[in-house]
Amino acid sequence: MPTFLPFPRAVKTPATSLVVCALIFGSSANCRPSGSAQSSPGPVTGPQPTITDSRTPAPAASAEQSPAAISDAGAAGAASATPGTLISVDLPYPVDARPRAQDPAQAAIEDEELARWNLGSSSDPNSASSQASYHPGTRVVVDTRPAKRRAGAPALPAPRGLTYERVQAQARSRGYWPFRLCFELGQRDKKGPGGETRVAFSISSRGKVSAARLLDSKLGAAASACMVREMLKLEFTPAPASKLRMVASIKIYPGDSELPVVPDAAVVASLPRGEFDPEAMRARVTAKQVELDACFAEARRADPALWGRLALSVILEMDGSVHRVTEVESHFPNALATRCTQVLVSSVVFPSVNGKPFSFVLPLRLSPNPLPAQTKTGPDESPSPSDVADDASSD
Repeated sequence: MPTFLPFPRAVKTPATSLVVCALIFGSSANCRPSGSAQSSPGPVTGPQPTITDSRTPAPAASAEQSPAAISDAGAAGAASATPGTLISVDLPYPVDARPRAQDPAQAAIEDEELARWNLGSSSDPNSASSQASYHPGTRVVVDTRPAKRRAGAPALPAPRGLTYERVQAQARSRGYWPFRLCFELGQRDKKGPGGETRVAFSISSRGKVSAARLLDSKLGAAASACMVREMLKLEFTPAPASKLRMVASIKIYPGDSELPVVPDAAVVASLPRGEFDPEAMRARVTAKQVELDACFAEARRADPALWGRLALSVILEMDGSVHRVTEVESHFPNALATRCTQVLVSSVVFPSVNGKPFSFVLPLRLSPNPLPAQTKTGPDESPSPSDVADDASSD
């Protein structure tokens, strides 16, 4: 439940929505090209599916990277915690205008990373991220099989080159992100438990899917229709000697963390250029770095496994003084540290934004404890069912 600080009067703030990243943040926004390096510390995300399709960007993280090498999706231009400091302050952004990559698959990768940060972790064995089965991102399992032939029809010999095993491996690696994005788009419109979708498809002698039709689905009409469209875009190598008729079973279920809200792009002109300076906003907070670290120091001493993202919505008065501070987006796993930070931020006077009331998000991060005594730096990293290498890639 959000904590509201006592202030003498309420302020009605104007609604804000997503502005093109370059308009607000310039080249430092999280609209960077796919696969570009991220600079802030953070936990390693779960295993990403093998990428073999040129339309899909490379994963944002790999299992071999250390937890301190990966950033969260909202940390574009973030100031990593310097030696001797505990908390790093990411670039603030207007409410409802979180920077997000333009490429859908890259944005989904970063959303999963952000979801992991937003939940964080602690030594509490009852927390969601402490469970052995914890998986923040959407779960996807793709299986394929030859379509059933009519009764009495002669059995076909096993195909050469593009074997049934290769069809399944490539459907998993190349279909993972397209199918997942179809599901997540539907989840943001209306949450559901997920389920299986079956699609019959044919692979032509050129290796392309020449036909696809929906057999049945546990998902909504929009998500299942999207999956059929994405199936039609898949290509397989090597091309089979003759047409292959297949059936795909696509099982998709929600992850254990909430999907971050996609910023609203409806009103682009709501934040004119130059009126909001995220660097200046961050500088006012980092000027109180000692007090900020103190809010988390006792919590970290009591629980060395504590880490996570604390995103605060800050409502400003016309003169830049703080009217209200609440937690948004995140669920930081320590209430005392959250409350202490809210009180501290409420005492900061920020630069006025065009002399009007204004709302922005202040993201803070407590990175995983690097000490050897640490027992948990993040959720368990069990392989995803869709993390399957494409057998044909070794040919």
